[in-house]
Amino acid sequence: MKDEQRLFLVQARSAYAVYRVLNADKSLHHCHALHYLQMATELLGKANAWRSGPIRKSHKALVSFLRGLSSNAKAQRQLGYEGRSENWTHTIRKIAPIAESLQQLAPALANDGPNPEYPWPRDAPTAAPAEYSFPIWEELTETVYGRKLIAIISGLFAAADEYM
Repeated sequence: MKDEQRLFLVQARSAYAVYRVLNADKSLHHCHALHYLQMATELLGKANAWRSGPIRKSHKALVSFLRGLSSNAKAQRQLGYEGRSENWTHTIRKIAPIAESLQQLAPALANDGPNPEYPWPRDAPTAAPAEYSFPIWEELTETVYGRKLIAIISGLFAAADEYM
């Protein structure tokens, strides 16, 4: 692992730890856990991208990372899909749109719409994240592929040192 990857991974793991704390506290608004989950997965994707050298400035790192995993036999094995390539490919295909929605939560990608960080629209706010019911939250917690995405993300954090 390159040192740049390690640095991004350290920060990603820190953000993921905060996500887990916030997610466990059911008295908090979901926007806070979503914010840290989005940041953690963006940083994880960027840690992986540094394998090929300097990365461009973008918040779009998660989906390309997941799509790249569809051909990563080591990650597939570590995440429990060894010998089930067709199932793995199908799972990646099904979780990619959910991951895209998660990725789009970054304020720079939200197009002046719902994001877990700032009230919107930017110039004349009418909505606050703490008062908004994010559809992506329900998808992540209430659907089969949303839960699979969370499980894969958890597995990726646990095994990142071995496949990066």
